[in-house]
Amino acid sequence: MMETFNQLDIFFDLRKHELFYYSPYCFLRNVPEDIIFHKTVKDVLIEKIRDNKIEVIPISIDKRAFLFLIEFLPWDSNYFDIPTYRLHTVLFQSADQTALPDAVVEFKNTFFANARKYCFTDIPSEDIFLLQALSGTGFKLIETRMTYYIDLKKHRNERYSVRKANNDDIPNLRNVASAMRNPFDRFHADPIFDIKKADEFLSTFVEESIKGFADYTMVPDESGTPPDAFLTANYLKSVWPVLGIKISKMVLSAVSSKTRKGWYKKLISEMAYHLQSQGADFAFMHPASTNKAVIHTYETLGCKLGQVTHVFSHS
Repeated sequence: MMETFNQLDIFFDLRKHELFYYSPYCFLRNVPEDIIFHKTVKDVLIEKIRDNKIEVIPISIDKRAFLFLIEFLPWDSNYFDIPTYRLHTVLFQSADQTALPDAVVEFKNTFFANARKYCFTDIPSEDIFLLQALSGTGFKLIETRMTYYIDLKKHRNERYSVRKANNDDIPNLRNVASAMRNPFDRFHADPIFDIKKADEFLSTFVEESIKGFADYTMVPDESGTPPDAFLTANYLKSVWPVLGIKISKMVLSAVSSKTRKGWYKKLISEMAYHLQSQGADFAFMHPASTNKAVIHTYETLGCKLGQVTHVFSHS
């Protein structure tokens, strides 16, 4: 690790241009770039390093320093029965980018040497040299994600009958989450995961969302019929004073193609109204680039493209 946090601070600043795009809020043009970089990227990662939640693994290539920021994920590790890590990014001087592939190879040889491990990373398109280094050294491209966002103040659409999901809805929504498989999401596209386990993960996710993991889980409200569709959201109110912008996130959805055709658009629209009622000005969501129907729905509701990232993994 670096001798002092001051030196680590310098390494972050050397990669400021690329690291700005690691922020989930980098598309907010009304927020100064310095605030986005410092408050939602640099400060967040440094705090995790101070709290020993992120390990800094130094790699030296021809006396050039490369710092790999690795976080162990206990819940994922226990659930999928394999030690799971997230590579947040790599810090280095721009002049040393030609040695970056060698640094990635050395990191792999060191990190995966003595134990079974799984490591994934989510890299913005703008960090092109790190993307090239990963793809050229054995990391697999698993998924390409997009960020779409909506200006809630401008949202206008017809209204639909919806309600908040409750514990009685859990069996139905678990089934919907499992049945409406997306073969292109990380858990289904990465061959390290068992397909049934990946289906079960989404079922678990919606159950925990209803129990409090999400701020709100919305379902259709039609008497006499099961919901057969849901959409979860997090308000993200803790970040509102940091950014000076009130923004929330739509997280996970599943809609039965047999009984709820057309309800995805309805849920997105109604969630936009709900988040607006909570005080939010913007909302964003992360569709896979392969999900053309979902992207079309966003665009018909006035959503705009904000960002593109690429998920790689190695095990």
